[in-house]
Formats: sequence, C-alpha cells, structure tokens
Amino acid sequence: MLEALTAQAWVGSLIFARLGAVLMLAPGWGEGAVPASFRLSAALLVAMALAASIAPNVPAQPESTLAAAGLVIQEVLFGLILGACVRAFMSALAVAGSAAGMALSLSMAMQVDPTQQENGATLGVLIGLIGLVMVFASGLHLLMLDATVASYQRFPPGSFPLIGDGPAMHISAVSQAFTLGIQIAAPAIVFGLVFNMGLGLVARLIPQVQIFFITVPAVILLGLAVLALGLGAGMQAWITAMTQFVTDLR
Repeated sequence: MLEALTAQAWVGSLIFARLGAVLMLAPGWGEGAVPASFRLSAALLVAMALAASIAPNVPAQPESTLAAAGLVIQEVLFGLILGACVRAFMSALAVAGSAAGMALSLSMAMQVDPTQQENGATLGVLIGLIGLVMVFASGLHLLMLDATVASYQRFPPGSFPLIGDGPAMHISAVSQAFTLGIQIAAPAIVFGLVFNMGLGLVARLIPQVQIFFITVPAVILLGLAVLALGLGAGMQAWITAMTQFVTDLR
C-alpha cells in the first residue's frame, strides 16, 4: 500500500512540475493579476486529474535521490520553455503599443496596467487588455493546457529534448512576436510617417507658424481613428499566429 502511494506521489510530482511551470508563464494563466495560489491550485487539480492517463509515460522513481531531483528539475525546465515561448507572443502587444505611441506622439502617456500591476504605455495597456480578452474568448488558455498534456506523448519525462531545440523555438517565437507587433501598429506608423512628412513640407512653406505644435491634437485624433480601423485585422493575425504556434507544440 505504501509503495503504491509512493508511486502515485512520484507521478503526480512530475506532472505538477511541468504543469506548474507552464501555468506560471502561459498567457491568461500567468498574468500578474492572477494570484499565485490560484495557479498552483489549478496545476495541482489538473495533475491529479491526469495522473492516471499520463502514468504510463512516467518512468519509475529512481532509487537515487539525486536522480529523482534531476528528473523534477528537467520537468520544470521543460515547462518553463513551453510557457516562455508562448509568453513571447504577448510581447508583440507591448511592441505594437510602443510603436503606435511613438507614431502618434503618445509615447509618454502612461497608466497602470491592471494585468501587470505596474505603469505602462497607454496604447500598450489598451492593446494588451484586448489581447488578453481574445486569449480567453478564443479558448487559447485551454489549448495551452491541451498542448502541455500532448507534450507527454512527444517528450515523456526523462527524455529532455536536444539542448538547441529550446533556444531555437524561443528565438522563432520572439521573431514572430516582433513581426506581429509591427504589423498591428503598421496603420499608425504609416499614418504618422505620411502626416509628419506633410507637416514638414507645410512648416518649410510657412516657417512663422508652429505647425507641429498646432496639429498635435489632429495627429492624435486621426491617428487613433486609423489605428482603430486596422486594429481588428492586426489582432486577428496575432491570435491566429499564436494559436498556430501552440497547436504545433502538440
């Protein structure tokens, strides 16, 4: 009886190590506003629910305490790699907000980000909240759990992937995220470039008038309108790319 309980505890600890690391960083689950106790409780409940189905993929508990600790550390590292790769896509929203803010003369406008509980650029906070709503509305937070469970088939505990796979996957995620961030902010960037070039020509023709100071409200108002028109398509491309990335992890 004691041996059976020890075996179940070993299986549960390995599953909890990977799931807990993923939920610490995964979009939706890993936001700063989500209490750590909730993430730990969710990881524990999921680990208990999946222990029976994943148990065949879990190796037997090593006799050496050092070897057992090494397996747990491997699971934590693997979970952190999965969570960090998907978390990188959330940085696309910060890139989009910063780029759009600079193009529309709003780079210095700051407000409290409720998800991170710290100050952030106003447009970045707005786009980040929209992205977070889309994550929950599309069910991506559940798809991330599904991808984590599927990872036990491709990478069972004890078979850590090649050392170059993790960095390569993270670099790919970061590069996609930066590209998506620029795409989301592209309408505002193009508008700001064209509008400011036109203002520069007017300023050369009428140097006595502080044209840039006078037209700042127009830049902000028209720029926000242009950004709003293109934001839907940009956010749809972002959520599609992130969903595809998570699906490929399965």
